[in-house]
Amino acid sequence: MKTLTIFAISAWLGMLSFLAAVVAPAAFGVLDRPAAGRLIAWVMPRYHWAAMGLGVLGLAGLVLRRGEVAGGWIDRLPLVLVLVMLALTALSLFVLFPQIEGLREAVLAARAAGDAGSPEAARFGRLHALSSLSGLGVLAAGAMLLLLEARRGGIAS
Repeated sequence: MKTLTIFAISAWLGMLSFLAAVVAPAAFGVLDRPAAGRLIAWVMPRYHWAAMGLGVLGLAGLVLRRGEVAGGWIDRLPLVLVLVMLALTALSLFVLFPQIEGLREAVLAARAAGDAGSPEAARFGRLHALSSLSGLGVLAAGAMLLLLEARRGGIAS
């Protein structure tokens, strides 16, 4: 079961890292802003749902081996971390992303009219920053979880 947890969390972090370091910069570097925004808007829900699935797999790996864990707080921390990762991803998927998507067209119209400082653009920026912080939180919690899992010994346990 440890292998399941390590695989799921590693795949999740790899997917998030690839999205943030390759897909988004490439989209905004190659496409015009509206097309890049549409591409990212198409990718993000799919990423979040895949992340939720991987999170559930990671959680299952932890829960199914509960009897093997000594019971101290440090041994329960991986469970807390995967729940934090799932909560942050759910926040992005169900709260932040719909609000960001709702503002996207208004922000593009304001920018086209030369009003880059519109209230919609400011709100979009705040929501995007929260979404980015959520992703960083997932990355930090996942890295900590993998370190804790590695500390437990062999991968086969």
